[in-house]
Amino acid sequence: MLSTPVIAGSQDIGPYAVLEDLGPAPFGTAYLALDARRDRTAILKVIPPSRPGMGQEITPWEILLEETAALTRIYHRGLPELYEVREHEGSLLVAFEFVDGQTLHELLARGVRPDRAQLIDWGCQILEALHEAHSEGLLHRHVGEDSVLLAPDGQVVLTGFGLTQLVFDPLTALSPEQLTGEPLTPQSDLYAVGSLLRRLTFASRLKSGGGVAGSNGRDPLLKVLARATFPDPSARFRSAAEMAEALRLAGRARPVSVPSPAPLGVLSGATPAGPAGAAVTPFPSAARFRAEGSEDGDRRWALLLLAVTLLLMLSVIATGWFLIGGDAATESAGAIRSAIESIPGP
Repeated sequence: MLSTPVIAGSQDIGPYAVLEDLGPAPFGTAYLALDARRDRTAILKVIPPSRPGMGQEITPWEILLEETAALTRIYHRGLPELYEVREHEGSLLVAFEFVDGQTLHELLARGVRPDRAQLIDWGCQILEALHEAHSEGLLHRHVGEDSVLLAPDGQVVLTGFGLTQLVFDPLTALSPEQLTGEPLTPQSDLYAVGSLLRRLTFASRLKSGGGVAGSNGRDPLLKVLARATFPDPSARFRSAAEMAEALRLAGRARPVSVPSPAPLGVLSGATPAGPAGAAVTPFPSAARFRAEGSEDGDRRWALLLLAVTLLLMLSVIATGWFLIGGDAATESAGAIRSAIESIPGP
C-alpha cells in the first residue's frame, strides 16, 4: 500500500493513536493505528460527513453501512475481523483487523507467478471466504488483485467488504450485469473471481511458455473459469461453495494432453517405440511400400531378362537346325524348352 510516514502518536483519532497515514481510500482516509483500549493494531478508516467519492458508487450508502455492520457476525480466517463502526466528531470510524501480507497486485509486480496447484488453492480460499460473506447477505462487488492479500503462512485473506475497501482497483472485472446497471447477486462476485483467476492463468502461461500454469493441453480448470465468467448469471455456478468444489475437482483431474504432430521419422519409415518399448506400427509407412515394390520389380526384371536370353538361344538353335539339321540341334531345343517350363511364374 502507498503510505506517508507520520510520527507515531502525533495524532489521535478517538481511542486510536495513528501510526501511519495510508493515504486516501474510498469515501475517506485510511490509517494504520493502535487501539489503546486493547493494545492492538488496526486499520482505521475515517469517513467524513461529506463522504467524498459517493457520486461514483452505485451501491446506496445505507446498504454499504448495513453490510459493514454485518461483518461483526462473521469469524473466518479468510476475512479481516471488523472491530467496530462508530461516530467521532461527525465522522464515521471503521476499524478492522490489520493483516500482515502482500496483495496479489504487489506479488505480480514482483514477478511472482502461481503454478497450477497454487492457482487452484488461492481460488478455493477466496471462494470459501466469499461463501461465508454470501451466507450473511454480503456482496463484495470488486474482487481483484488489490483486495486479495497473501499472508506469510500462505493464508489468503479477502478484504474490501462494505466500507472496509481501501483502494480503487482498476483491474476489477465488471460483470455484464454491472455494466448494464442490473441488480448484483453472488454470481456477480463469482464472475469477478473467475476473471481474476483467468488473469493469473494468463500471467502464468506467459512465464512458463506453455499451457495453463505450465501444463499442456486442455485443462478442466479452463472449463470452470469459462462457466464462472459466462455472460448469463443463471448459467454460472449457483454458489461460491459449488465453484470451489469444481476447482478442487479440476485440481485432482489430470489435464488432457493434445497429441503432438507425428515426427518426421514416422513418415519416413521409422517405427516409434510404444509404452513398453515395443514397436508400434499404426499404419504401413511409405518406405515399406517402396521397399516391397522395389523387390517385386527386381524379380520381374530378372525373369524378363532370362526369358529374352532363352528366346535368343532358341532362335540361334532354330537357325542352325534349318541350316544343318540334325539330332543334336533337336536335343538342345528340347533341353531349352524344359528349362523355360521349369521357370516359376511371377
